[in-house]
Amino acid sequence: MLQQPVTPLIVELAEPATEQIGVGDVLVGALSFAGLMAIVAVVLAVLFAGALIALRRVRRSDPLDPNDANSTSLGLHLPSR
Repeated sequence: MLQQPVTPLIVELAEPATEQIGVGDVLVGALSFAGLMAIVAVVLAVLFAGALIALRRVRRSDPLDPNDANSTSLGLHLPSR
């Protein structure tokens, strides 16, 4: 049996050209990310502070008042001499 010579099929895969990224592009990206994180932190801080203020207004009790029925006395008063 006689085989025919095999001719290889060569396909070159060329990646598409990408745009160059400079130092300015990296700095703008980093600063925009840092700015976004700062805005998120401020928004979360305002929401948390608002929740604490609302919780305090709902409770309307003084945590230092010993006559409050909801407070627990630890008995840490100084003994009289």
